Order: sequence, then C-alpha cells, then structure tokens
Amino acid sequence: MKPKKVLLLAAAAVLIYTLIAHPTQLGDGVQAILGWVGDGLEAIITFLKSAVD
Repeated sequence: MKPKKVLLLAAAAVLIYTLIAHPTQLGDGVQAILGWVGDGLEAIITFLKSAVD
C-alpha cells in the first residue's frame, strides 16, 4: 500500500472513532474552528473596506 493511502485511511479511522466516541467534543471543535475562520474573514473584509474608503 502507498504511504499516502495508509495515512488517509488512518485519518478516516480516527475521525470515525472520534465521531462515535466523543460526538459533542468533535462538534465543539468544529464550531470553534469555523468561528476562527469567520473572525479571520471578517477582519479581512474590514481591512479591505477601510483600504477602499
């Protein structure tokens, strides 16, 4: 098996295990990451608006 395929299967297995064993914590983590992305995009948009004005 190729190393890339092995790593992909291992990552999928860990994700599935985490989803089954700790769904609430996984959901909280995803929500936190999406919050960070949203904050970053908001900061970029604010900067661009101020640069245009």
